[in-house]
Amino acid sequence: MHFRGYLAHPDRIEIVAAVDPSPERRQWVADTFGVRTTFASISEAVREAEFDVAVVSTPSHVRLEAVSELAASGKHLFVEKPLADGVAEAIEIVETAESAGVLLAVDQNFRYHYAFGQARAAIRAGRIGRVVSVDHRELMWREVVGWRADQKHHALSVMGVHWFDGFRFILDREADWLVATTHRSSALSAAGETDASIHVRFGDVGVNYTQSFSSRVDRIESIVIGETGTLLFDYEHIEVHTADGVERIVNPWAGENKPESAFRGLDDLLTAIDTDAQPRNSGSDNLRTLSLLEGAYRSAESGELVAFSEGLL
Repeated sequence: MHFRGYLAHPDRIEIVAAVDPSPERRQWVADTFGVRTTFASISEAVREAEFDVAVVSTPSHVRLEAVSELAASGKHLFVEKPLADGVAEAIEIVETAESAGVLLAVDQNFRYHYAFGQARAAIRAGRIGRVVSVDHRELMWREVVGWRADQKHHALSVMGVHWFDGFRFILDREADWLVATTHRSSALSAAGETDASIHVRFGDVGVNYTQSFSSRVDRIESIVIGETGTLLFDYEHIEVHTADGVERIVNPWAGENKPESAFRGLDDLLTAIDTDAQPRNSGSDNLRTLSLLEGAYRSAESGELVAFSEGLL
């Protein structure tokens, strides 16, 4: 996704090199995307290549090590989600970047790939009046293999981190508290949870969120109820329902255009570098998304409500 998104914008991005310890993966990058300069380690890349920004798409449980080495070499960072496996390590990553004087952004690409961007614009334009509530559900049968299947945390870390970030993004406010339950289906091989039911409170707005990787019904939708209208949206489009009728708006970054969403996230970072500002998808901002994720796990384990202070644990 990253390679395809960046290669479509040669005026903005030049892919200098790729790093992977696997010779087979390095060869795949060269054959598939024409990136002929590859390295087996970050230290080799830092020593032998000239570049400004590193895209860090390692598994989350080894991310701090990669970020630390790159930040120490003065490279700005675009990091895959979830930023870390917990808030404490995410704070360490953010502080590492700040201490090194480099910018850090997180690839919350569903701000573009899902119709969150169009929903946010409609809400900010007052199309549905004051938001009253949000209902979101993602139901699917998803058998995950590889390193993700062995992790203690599963469905929420894989997909919930997108939805938590999306709720914050469209409402443009931070959570006060949440309660959550999780379940691991024996029908799937994942070590972590496969299903979750969560209620998040953003001030006077309640968000009900259902996640399932074990559902035999395949469905995804988001409904935002306002005092004068209602939004219904998914990946492909958004419907704005008001007393005047229904307006349908297509999301141009859904489906096969998903790589463009990765580019847009990186471009937010590049713009921040150009303007000497913080990117709107900064690591600091993402601590609040990670707080929702970790808060859900804490609530599910304890059976109790988890509260936040300005969106942070």
